[in-house]
Amino acid sequence: MLADRILSVERSPFYSIMDLAAKRGDCIYLHLGEPDFITPKHIVEAAKSALDEGHTHYGPDRGIPELRQLIAEKIEKEYGTRYDWEDEIMVTAGGQAGLHIAVMALANPGDEIIILVPYYPPYLVNAKLADARPVFVELKGEEEFIPDPSDIEKAITSKTKAIIVLTPNNPTGSVYPEETLQRIVQIAKKRDIMVISDEVYETLVYDGIRHKSLISFPDTKEHVVQVNSFSKIYAMTGLRVGYLAASQEKLLQFLKYHHTVNISANVPAQMACVTAMKGPQDCVEEMRGAYQKRRDLIVERLNDIPGVSCFTPKGAFYAFADIRELGIPSLDLVQYLVQEAGVVLTNGSGFGCEGFVRVSYAANPESIEEAMDRMKKAVIRMPAAMKKL
Repeated sequence: MLADRILSVERSPFYSIMDLAAKRGDCIYLHLGEPDFITPKHIVEAAKSALDEGHTHYGPDRGIPELRQLIAEKIEKEYGTRYDWEDEIMVTAGGQAGLHIAVMALANPGDEIIILVPYYPPYLVNAKLADARPVFVELKGEEEFIPDPSDIEKAITSKTKAIIVLTPNNPTGSVYPEETLQRIVQIAKKRDIMVISDEVYETLVYDGIRHKSLISFPDTKEHVVQVNSFSKIYAMTGLRVGYLAASQEKLLQFLKYHHTVNISANVPAQMACVTAMKGPQDCVEEMRGAYQKRRDLIVERLNDIPGVSCFTPKGAFYAFADIRELGIPSLDLVQYLVQEAGVVLTNGSGFGCEGFVRVSYAANPESIEEAMDRMKKAVIRMPAAMKKL
């Protein structure tokens, strides 16, 4: 009685890992894809004030005007590209909703969507829900999972509709170089396909690196849709506000799907985003600085574990550790670490990339230190019989 499209999507093994962790009860969780910081107080107060003032009804389906204006101003200031706030910016119920809207509005059944591996799992799910065919381009751990545009171009066929690009990246933490992104844009223009550019981690870059947006290149509006969010930047994942930046023609079509699914994004949360954008940005830099210190700590500790190695990620808040030397499937290792060490990680196979585990450093340094102590001891005493690869 259920639709084939939903039956084609598998439930993530992540849930079985969480069930194991719940049974143990004393776990340290390094799996979460969200900041551990509390949403800055001035943003919280703005949301509370909006509720107190009675802003509890439907908002404009495109998003409240002031927020769209601020988003357009931010894009022009940071990326040098002008988007009309009235016709080319749409506020969504989180970046996830923006991604879903873009895929569903762009892809026909039978179209192909190029997905870089390792991938953020919703990319695959959304392609399947749109009855599109995912086409995978494998990235190499030895190259820190930076894509080779030539490999992407080789994967393009007459059925290709879009490429999905995520930088800074989840799960790898890689930040794609400007020349790589420029080449991807050139390919998209030449082959007349779309790029869905997921930039939700844009402020979380380290070591003096600057995030380069795909929409910052000249004349990209007809070939690039930016998906963005306030969740990671301001530690407000639960308030569910994201946005799409696209050409007027495309945004009008996106609006049809958005209106059907959400009508509008949460109004008090949007008003909190206005305050976030207009207010002091010290909180953003403080969180970024804290993540960089945690990154340095976790990479050092991971590389101290026998059989584990990890390059230094340049963005987001994930380390993608190489466990191939251990000779054990990533899901087996993650389950073992939950049971034997009380440490919760995410298996690389869940991102389409066996031989790696994702470790989130969106946790306080004390928890990271304790988790790494536990993990090292557990790996050292891991039974040889567990090694299957």
